[in-house]
Amino acid sequence: MNLKETKVHLDQTWEVLERAVGGSDKSPILRSNDPDFIKKALQTDFPSMEDSFEKVLNEFESQILPFLNLNTDTRFGAYITGSGNKISALAEFVKAFFNQNGLKWNNSPIASELEQLVIQWIAEFVQLPEFNKGILTSGGSMSNLMGIHFALASRFPNREMNGFYGEKPFIIYCSNQTHSSVDRAMVFLGLGRSYLRKIDVNDQFEIKTDKLKEAIRKDISDGLQPLMIIGNAGTTNTGSIDDLQTLAEIAKEFNLWYHVDGAYGLPAKRLAHLKTEFSGIEHADSIIINPHKWMYVTFEASCVLLKEIPQAIHFSPDYLFTEDPGLRWESSEHTIELSKEFRALKIWFTMKYYGAKQLTDFVELDIEMINYLAELLENEENVVVEPHHPLSILCFRWSDPNLSEEENESINIAAVRSIETRGNIFITGTKLHGKTYLRVYYGNPERTKQDVEFMVEEINTVFAKLI
Repeated sequence: MNLKETKVHLDQTWEVLERAVGGSDKSPILRSNDPDFIKKALQTDFPSMEDSFEKVLNEFESQILPFLNLNTDTRFGAYITGSGNKISALAEFVKAFFNQNGLKWNNSPIASELEQLVIQWIAEFVQLPEFNKGILTSGGSMSNLMGIHFALASRFPNREMNGFYGEKPFIIYCSNQTHSSVDRAMVFLGLGRSYLRKIDVNDQFEIKTDKLKEAIRKDISDGLQPLMIIGNAGTTNTGSIDDLQTLAEIAKEFNLWYHVDGAYGLPAKRLAHLKTEFSGIEHADSIIINPHKWMYVTFEASCVLLKEIPQAIHFSPDYLFTEDPGLRWESSEHTIELSKEFRALKIWFTMKYYGAKQLTDFVELDIEMINYLAELLENEENVVVEPHHPLSILCFRWSDPNLSEEENESINIAAVRSIETRGNIFITGTKLHGKTYLRVYYGNPERTKQDVEFMVEEINTVFAKLI
């Protein structure tokens, strides 16, 4: 395909995309929750021979496009799924067009150098300029795994050759609200979930630091080996922020690696009224943040920030020979990845186009919209809103005093399913206080009060049909 043909096909593709997102505001944003229906729609013959672009595009429009959720729509409020932005999407096309692979510095010098530049920019954006070293990863799960990996590399440099055979079991501490990626990291790193201590939280879903110290002392007396504390700078369930200063002091007292998961919430540190909530994060050894969440970059783009990166791997095969070791940044010396996509480009485009001030305004708007949602829901009869929502996550549930706990619980579970089936909005459920709550995340700067009001109308409709 030559450049002229590519341009024609780009124009054709753009027309399809415009048709897909330019329809009625009332069209479903969650297209289907029926796996069998989707599988049947995708059934086609194995493509053994070439086909025309027009036919490929037509089949895309009929077989795939109808099932793409409109995650960029203002009615989307599920999980912590950032809206992305169109500048970032354009950067993704440029990245794919040039097919850069940062497996080695000389394979794409600009990919390696731009990654280090945007990491410095991200550190400045969250007002932690001393954390100007790090690595871009696919998401918070990989970044949290890397944080534990760096803790191990720092404290046990001999593990590269000898592993951990003969060592006392390592213990990692976090709250019971910490993201499940830490559980998975314990499995993938061979540390074992039994050695992850999940500490209870207070009424605001923040780790109880006195219980943490008790757990550390007990593990030491039991002959175990405390390794790391993980603090939350915006939990997945409620957006709660741990007492990061006290966690830093505890980590120092017991000589533990201090890691902070700010994948979602850290950009809120720029807001004047929330700045003190993040006090103590500057003492961390490693921090993670996901630009694809509250910096509105398209997926995938996460980041591990450090002041210094512990040397993780001390060897290189002959086919990865480096002529000037130490002068060129080689991310493969620190991560499991060799092939590495050019994630930095979409972050660079986003930060250059919008600038720190406008991105901060977007974050503030999301918080204003979630507070407006809370205000509307609090005025609804029999709807209980979780009072602690410091960022842009809100949990609420149906609670009719004339019904039993079991009846209220079944209504909330059914509401989550009904909202997904209807598809007019998309929010999810979670558990708080042992009960099912509906949960909304806002991360789209195009959302208006009218969008929030529409969401409340839809929620009311669902509850009314279930009562």
